[in-house]
Amino acid sequence: MTRAEALATIKASYADLVPGQKLEYRLFRPEDAPGVGRLFYQTYGDTYPVDEPYVPELLIEANRSGSTHTIVACAADGAIAGHMAIYRSSPPNPRFYEYGQGMVDKAYRQSFAAFRIHRFAVENLFGQLDGVDGIYGEAVCHHMATQKMIHGSGFVACGLEPGLMPESAYAGEGVTGRASCLYAQRVDTITPGPLFLPGLWGQNVQALLGCWPLHREVAPGDAPVPAQARTVLESRHFAFAGVRRVTVTRIGADFAARLAEELEAGKADRAVVVQLFLCLGEAWTGHAAELLRRAGFFYCAFMPLWFGETGPGPDGIMAQRFLEPATLAGLRLATPEMNALAVQVVADMHRASREHGAPEVTILPVPE
Repeated sequence: MTRAEALATIKASYADLVPGQKLEYRLFRPEDAPGVGRLFYQTYGDTYPVDEPYVPELLIEANRSGSTHTIVACAADGAIAGHMAIYRSSPPNPRFYEYGQGMVDKAYRQSFAAFRIHRFAVENLFGQLDGVDGIYGEAVCHHMATQKMIHGSGFVACGLEPGLMPESAYAGEGVTGRASCLYAQRVDTITPGPLFLPGLWGQNVQALLGCWPLHREVAPGDAPVPAQARTVLESRHFAFAGVRRVTVTRIGADFAARLAEELEAGKADRAVVVQLFLCLGEAWTGHAAELLRRAGFFYCAFMPLWFGETGPGPDGIMAQRFLEPATLAGLRLATPEMNALAVQVVADMHRASREHGAPEVTILPVPE
């Protein structure tokens, strides 16, 4: 079945759920696939950028193969009233998964369904999945519900993604301006390896290293770039979000030229934000970090395990640059540690504008 065929089937059979039913919280079963597709359609329409949730055969295979671990809230009549998943997404490391895709049917949004789905994950999945070394999540910052859920569940808040999502992504939630996300992650399997500090951003990395039981050989990343080294990167444009994501697995002598090409491509695609993921496994990572700073990028996150098997070292950092002036929704953060992290990221964001001419970004005050 194609995506178009699956969506046509969902639209033809769509019906609202019967409210007030008792919900069972459990792992996905093949017969749940049409109900998951219906819930994604209710939440995203036909715009969700991945085919799997809409196409039953793809979702069933993803759960069978272990690339996705889906949790559902199932009503007494078999309808799917809630959803959350642990799944492979952006990281090059195939053993590092994302925790997300949380949604609850409109008839059950005043219930405790989201909390109970999360509790099922805490009790049955976190730290217990074969082939999963770590899990990360992105919690929105215009409310604190998802932040509070992951806090105390083994996740460490270790980054902020200012203005990641457009205002339109949260229509009906009273959001004004682009929405930001808190980046947090678990480390469930200890993998020793080198970590080269990324220049001035190395202090941000060192401040977080003790948050997980990592075994790292930490060294300055100030070696000169070998003249013959060539940059290896991949990029992807997310038109619905206005985001270009660039993953740099190797840093070469041509890094400045490749970075300039990516910025021009982002402008051509009318992206608002460029996110760049930089591997910390090469001794000259500080060279790339300094070029990023001069190009108007700012530090966002430290990401243990991000590169894993595909890069020369397992860890990474995330940096961002705005390509046009932006207004961001106010930040609501659940703990003092999250607030302190946000202060660091926002200060570096303003430095990028002040010192290197990056577009001005305004963060709106939080409504009373």
